Amino acid sequence: MSLTSYEVLRQQGILPVRKGPVRFAVAAANGLTSNSWRAWVTASGVYLSCRDNFKDTKISLHTSGRWRMGYTSEVLEKYKGLLQPDQNRAWDVWDEPPPSLPNTVTAFRLLFPTSELAVRPEQRTPKDWAKVIYLEAAPPGKITVVTLFLTLGGSLLRHETEPSFCLASLDIGKGRHAQLIAHGDPEMDMPQLIEQGVSHVRDQGVARGVPVPDGAYAYFFGRSADGARFLVGARMDRTRLP
Repeated sequence: MSLTSYEVLRQQGILPVRKGPVRFAVAAANGLTSNSWRAWVTASGVYLSCRDNFKDTKISLHTSGRWRMGYTSEVLEKYKGLLQPDQNRAWDVWDEPPPSLPNTVTAFRLLFPTSELAVRPEQRTPKDWAKVIYLEAAPPGKITVVTLFLTLGGSLLRHETEPSFCLASLDIGKGRHAQLIAHGDPEMDMPQLIEQGVSHVRDQGVARGVPVPDGAYAYFFGRSADGARFLVGARMDRTRLP
């Protein structure tokens, strides 16, 4: 979705989404998209999760201020041997950070490099993708980012220097809102970090005798310089990049 189309939907009262859940994906001109993602709010916090092949994990930003990223309880019931008996299902647990801007906490980022979009049109079934909002993929040298902010007050955020728009602003009580801001960012060293991550996963597979299947896709969890956690997906087969 470009800024122009966002402005039209904003004028029509469709965006930003005020009552969740909100479903979104990043789409390129060649028809490939990212996975579909979902954000929603309950009395216990704000949540982000993938809606298709990464749906066994969840980002949970609890109102208690104790945040986590990890496997869902449902997947542990489904795959009994996924974790060791004493192993925590959380990949990471952290406390809500202090505001990075006035009345604004930078909570989480989803990064979508255009080269890593891999969901084909025939994989997007109309039933499952009917309510998905498509965001425009970034041009060369940039990446599309969806940043989750927790704000005090209803003023909508925007990026200081890059094209951006508010995808959703969900009321979480006590004057606070969960704002999803779609924006561009320079890719910086992200391509190199992805290559390193993919190489590491492949090396682990070789060491354990587990081959990486064709079409495999991986997500990498990290921490930005400002302390905010992020997820970025990548194709495991680097020979098939466009």
